[in-house]
Amino acid sequence: MKRHILYILFILTAILATSCVADLEPLPKGWLHVSPPSRDTSALTRTTEEIDYLVSIQKGANLIISPVRYSQLSGPIPLSEGTGYNLIAESCTKTEAENQPTIYGQPRYAGSESFSIEANVETKVSVNCYMANAAFCIVKDASFYYPKFKVTATLNGRSLTFTDEEQMGYFNVGEDGKAELSYRVEATDSEGRPDTGSGTITLKARTLSRLHLKATDLGYIGIEITYDDTFTPSITNVVVTP
Repeated sequence: MKRHILYILFILTAILATSCVADLEPLPKGWLHVSPPSRDTSALTRTTEEIDYLVSIQKGANLIISPVRYSQLSGPIPLSEGTGYNLIAESCTKTEAENQPTIYGQPRYAGSESFSIEANVETKVSVNCYMANAAFCIVKDASFYYPKFKVTATLNGRSLTFTDEEQMGYFNVGEDGKAELSYRVEATDSEGRPDTGSGTITLKARTLSRLHLKATDLGYIGIEITYDDTFTPSITNVVVTP
């Protein structure tokens, strides 16, 4: 009886050992080649500059490749065979979108795409990056006779001052693509008399919100808000080929 028990224990130990070795064996590999993204220009960005995109790869909740500028990538990137991978590309971080290159920020383009890796099989993954934040500017109507004025726009504790129609500010929005911005207009007429106006605007991703400054028939500040989503935002394709 003891010999039978010892024999059974030996068999179980061998099975467990074999299972552990199998678990430690690495999965078959695939390789990723990230090509530099191309970029169209748009009236909103007012630039023809190429973007050095941040590229990262996730698998589920695990970060496989930390964000790195595509210009710093070299050679093939090995990835284990499997599903649930996600390619993420962004022109800048959310923080940089609101404080670089100036305090007025910059447009932020971002996108992601899921993909799978098969051993010894080439797979092509393309990501379209769209403008993820919102733009804001002021427009002075011919009827707005105040020689001195300023507009203060505030969102999530961040305030920007606008005194020129050429100024454009960028603001991050929520996961739903929207955010409530508050504004305050302070103006002084030619005789030194002050006037004010205030309100809120719902900012939208990929949209330029214009605050039109006017004068009412009674001589007060008038506000009109328009949204411009007719422009074609810059779209970037990040191509990944295992």
